[in-house]
Amino acid sequence: MNGREDVWQRVEAFRLLHHRPGQVSLPVDVFSLAELQLGLDIIPFEDLFAKYDVDAAITIDFTGIYVDKAAYVLWENGPVWKQNRLRFSVAHELGHFALHRDVAAQTSFSTFEEFARWLRGHDGQRYALEQAANEFAGRLLVPVDRLQDCFEEFARRFDQQLPHWRHIEGVRQAFCDQVAPKFGLNAQVIAVRLDREGIWPAR
Repeated sequence: MNGREDVWQRVEAFRLLHHRPGQVSLPVDVFSLAELQLGLDIIPFEDLFAKYDVDAAITIDFTGIYVDKAAYVLWENGPVWKQNRLRFSVAHELGHFALHRDVAAQTSFSTFEEFARWLRGHDGQRYALEQAANEFAGRLLVPVDRLQDCFEEFARRFDQQLPHWRHIEGVRQAFCDQVAPKFGLNAQVIAVRLDREGIWPAR
């Protein structure tokens, strides 16, 4: 369900609907996108991470997003790694909103726990919906054209100095570390996008 190309098409349609062309600022402001553009409620949830091992979760009726209260309180002044994790978590839930609310509407849930289990193991397709939401979040937060621009700028600098730099251990990681702050994410997410987009796959 929701193969990679399908998710990419849905992300770009979503982006066109909610951002003016050429005006996507980085890092993507996921809270403004959720609240102002989509009209979703942001609901602080005490100990959400401790109880469910997530920083954010879409509500059963898809009208809001629960966020871990402690992480939300620290959103502007907390450790950067926590801000990055929460940004991706909220984008992941936006993925569920964009991709799965019609499917979920066909099923009745009596508790949040039932809904969470459904998302993680929909009809026995373990993690299918979660993987699609992750792909949506990654493509939304790391627009492929912006990542390509970063890579090309990096490549131009290194081509003259180290002709074989693409094969030198640690250079790919250095690139990920360098550009991750621009997107407001951790370096691992950038590495995944390089693989998924075919820009600089790991060997």
